[in-house]
Amino acid sequence: MPKAADPKAKLTDAALKLLAKTRWSELTLAAVAKSAKVPLASLPSLIGGKPELVGLILRRLGDETAKRYRSDAQSATRDRVFDVAMTWFDAANTHKPALRSMFEGLARDPLSVLSARSKLGAAANWLLTLAEADTGSAVALRGLLLTGAMARALPVWFDDGPDMAKTMARLDGDLRKGERLF
Repeated sequence: MPKAADPKAKLTDAALKLLAKTRWSELTLAAVAKSAKVPLASLPSLIGGKPELVGLILRRLGDETAKRYRSDAQSATRDRVFDVAMTWFDAANTHKPALRSMFEGLARDPLSVLSARSKLGAAANWLLTLAEADTGSAVALRGLLLTGAMARALPVWFDDGPDMAKTMARLDGDLRKGERLF
């Protein structure tokens, strides 16, 4: 008997699909559940609210990044962080319209950002783990720095070309500013 699809994975797929054509402010959990063919009554045990979709989506992108990223232990920590972040952007390319919708919506929804802050931090910390930069007493500060650098690079990435040159420049500049922490 085939294993049933993970309902959180189904919700993530549905959210990405809907966000590609729906604004964050217009997206409802009911629509996501319906699209995912997940009973609405089961949502409270799966997801506590719309901001948790951010965590599901970022976890998916983190998983995709982990499959693609190849660490070079010989390179400097900041270089590894930069490489893993660019791998994240590369993995996210297939979801660019959905991520634009989510980012632009969250930019106008600070309460959802506050609700999702632990998910944002967890996503950055996972990237630091992949880059083998999750050591020392400043790891929490590194996570905040990476979250900020990625957030500043996203709007550039949305309009960047396939070579992602502008995204790389923005991310590199921001990471260099915080290089002492890496």
